[in-house]
Amino acid sequence: MSTDGTTPTDPNTVAPQTFSPQPTGATTVEPGTPAPSVSEGTLGNVQETDTEPGWIARHTATLIALMVAVIVAAVAIAGVMLWKDRIDDRNSDTEAAVAQNVATQGATVETVQCDGDRCAAVINGQAYTVLVQKDAHGKRHFGVSAYAGN
Repeated sequence: MSTDGTTPTDPNTVAPQTFSPQPTGATTVEPGTPAPSVSEGTLGNVQETDTEPGWIARHTATLIALMVAVIVAAVAIAGVMLWKDRIDDRNSDTEAAVAQNVATQGATVETVQCDGDRCAAVINGQAYTVLVQKDAHGKRHFGVSAYAGN
């Protein structure tokens, strides 16, 4: 052990430190100049309060799922409407072809209603079932028989 006090021999001994009134790196303020703002770049002395998130923040996942469901439903409805419209167009084309075929044979068609390749028609006051078939070249062939019903 050192007895003169210049060389510490105890590893737990801390060298005396000098304290300054300002932290290291702080700018000194000259007397008579305004002090810099304490809150510059910070919230100053405002304490943060623990706030609960808003309704939208709490239910974001639910809102996204709901919006996706609405979009999917809208697309499905639009798809069904387009499919139904396409079928209606095909049926009206078949009805027009049946009416034209019957007219070329000299008979008058009073009504005709088609569902796919089967039509129900009233020709010259009598009910008939008309079957329509397209060949490989797109030409339609008709089979007419007495009305058989559904």
